[in-house]
Amino acid sequence: MSQIHIARHGQSLGVFTEEEIKEGIQSRRFVGDDLSWRVGMSEWLPLKETVIAWGLDAVPSVSLAAADEMPLLSEPAWERRADVGFFKAIAQTIGSVLCRPGTTFAKLKVDGGLLRPLFYYLLMSAVTFGAVLCYQMPSVLKNPTLLSSQLEGVSQRTLLLGFGIVWLLSPLFFTGGIFISSFLTHLSLKIIARTKEPFQATFRTMCYAIGSAAITQLVPFIGGVVSAIWGVIIYFIGLKKVHRVSAGRLFFSIFLSVVLFVMFYLAIIVLASLAMGLFAGNIPVTPPTK
Repeated sequence: MSQIHIARHGQSLGVFTEEEIKEGIQSRRFVGDDLSWRVGMSEWLPLKETVIAWGLDAVPSVSLAAADEMPLLSEPAWERRADVGFFKAIAQTIGSVLCRPGTTFAKLKVDGGLLRPLFYYLLMSAVTFGAVLCYQMPSVLKNPTLLSSQLEGVSQRTLLLGFGIVWLLSPLFFTGGIFISSFLTHLSLKIIARTKEPFQATFRTMCYAIGSAAITQLVPFIGGVVSAIWGVIIYFIGLKKVHRVSAGRLFFSIFLSVVLFVMFYLAIIVLASLAMGLFAGNIPVTPPTK
């Protein structure tokens, strides 16, 4: 069976199988006035007409003007925080992403912009990171060598100042990390899975998946492990739904992205070492005085 092309507002939404069309109909990803075409057709026709001939489920007749405002495509709730409310949107987003990732990411707009998911990710990451710092602070203040043997003898005031600076600068590191990780993952998806979705799709999925999983870091002792494992699982499910790729291709795409990230990290270390070496070599050495 040939694959089906879907378009809206003169823009291609991609190429889909009949099963993907059925799933899109149920989740209202596709609407009746979306245009459809596949090999053998002489022209593009509304999906509400072609599904009858193809024996698929009926599609609700929705005008193109209303297609962009369909509420069932506005997931997670953070995308609708102006209507839902700030704190309620956070709670609903965490619940839906952690407990119903398949349904949630199937309704995620792949072209909804970068700022909203980035804000959510930074908010969740900074808050949970700050909570973890506060949780660990009493032990470190009592025994600084728990972090590093070089901190022995450092005053508590200096340690508190250090904790504060690390927390204030954490959004910068979180931002850089999420962009780099998303870019490498999307590049891997392009190479292996040949995804047709934009970079936004990968970035938005990663922000909501990792940002929501960050809340589990608040669990004492095992929070970090739970967050890492759960975050990867949710991220995998989200990417599979958003990019509509097989589990095998997605697995190898993520594996390639990890390899690329390690190579990138090692390259940064090598360049930093070379820069430090050159800098040290240019520092004039003052001969000892007699």
